Amino acid sequence: MAVRVNGEPTGAKLPRGPHRLSDEEVAGDQRRRLVEAMVRLAGEKGYAATTVADVIVMAQVSRKTFYEHFADRKDLLLAAFDTTSPAAFEEIRLVAQRTGGPARQLEALMRRLAKLARESPGTIAVSTIEVAAVDPDGVQRRERLIDAFGQLIDQCLGAKGERKALSPTLARALAGGTYRTLDAQLRLGHSAELTVIAAQLARWTRSHHPMPAALIAAQEQTPAPWRWLGGDGLLGGRAPGTLILVPDGYEAPREVRSKSFVHHSNRERILDAVAQLTSAHGYGELTAVAIAERADISERAFLTHFKNKDDAFRAAVEVGHMKAQAVVERAKSGAPDWRTGVRNSVGAFFEFLASEPYFTRLAFVDAPLAGPKMVKRVHEQADAYARLMLDGAPQRRRPPAITPLATVQGMFELAFHQAAQNQIPKLSAFSREASYLALAPYLGATDAAELVMG
Repeated sequence: MAVRVNGEPTGAKLPRGPHRLSDEEVAGDQRRRLVEAMVRLAGEKGYAATTVADVIVMAQVSRKTFYEHFADRKDLLLAAFDTTSPAAFEEIRLVAQRTGGPARQLEALMRRLAKLARESPGTIAVSTIEVAAVDPDGVQRRERLIDAFGQLIDQCLGAKGERKALSPTLARALAGGTYRTLDAQLRLGHSAELTVIAAQLARWTRSHHPMPAALIAAQEQTPAPWRWLGGDGLLGGRAPGTLILVPDGYEAPREVRSKSFVHHSNRERILDAVAQLTSAHGYGELTAVAIAERADISERAFLTHFKNKDDAFRAAVEVGHMKAQAVVERAKSGAPDWRTGVRNSVGAFFEFLASEPYFTRLAFVDAPLAGPKMVKRVHEQADAYARLMLDGAPQRRRPPAITPLATVQGMFELAFHQAAQNQIPKLSAFSREASYLALAPYLGATDAAELVMG
């Protein structure tokens, strides 16, 4: 599948033998093929698993040629983003501008973005997930792209008014949710459905407009913590990174230090070590030796629990999501009605993430970079949260079928944003707008705003 550059599909490799191209034209062709190879490989196997050898084989250039153009893999990944993602965004921006009316503008830009996704899945993968591997340069590029897309959505919705149609937080959630939803469909093998999904994403986005001015103005006010969580709501100690949290000086009595107790304790120490090391150094630097050292156990003890560092990494991500989903389920089940349950479950989810900074970074920044299987699992987790939070909705309104998944993908975007900015404890302040994100398609903008501000 061809990579698109400046809105046009690129061609194949230059022919061998004599030709009349200048050195600059030859160099340009080599660079183009290297960029195309990185985009395609990052989409198929992930940046972490892509080597320079993989790139030069696909691009059909020598290793020497690679290093004449790029300093390393990271340099090439950034060039791949810079070549493809801004050009794709400019294409959808122009399409929206040429279309009349907010509804038609949104539909046009969503259709064009879906078309680009079908033609170059790697471009969506690089824009949504893979470029974040180059921290902070890649993260900053991605943040600017999502900000620009959020502003474009806001402009489409507010085409007939002067004030902003959306708060910056909601605009980011809608923009990131759109990109993530398209990436999820591609990773899960649903590319043939993208045309239908594009129309649904446009309807989902419009359902949040008009966002009441009072809710936009209230975005700087931190909501009160949910009372059932206790204190300030930020409890911690339930997800990898803080699982083994114990009072200073605590030591288990000798009579309870059975093999089972030690086995359980060691496993929690390993999961904590995985989350803490990943938060500090990234998934790419994680090793079994470092995990064992951080957990203060032997490598042999580590291997009694996990086959390798990837096995431990996957377990840490799963345990964290299992704990978070239990909190979400508890919050919703204790509510008197569906709408209150959604509000409470969204608030509980964001307070959980705010209280578990190691897991939040592990799950929303590093897990998606750990290869295609893990990215697919991240998208499956989004579907699990969607069912827990939004199943049982009243039938008075019938939002598009993509609504639950796109909503949770928007929440994942907010979690990524705060984790990437090292502002995870402030996530709990997003619960009001995240609840509006979830409820507006079902209740309407006015009723949803009244509920989340009440």
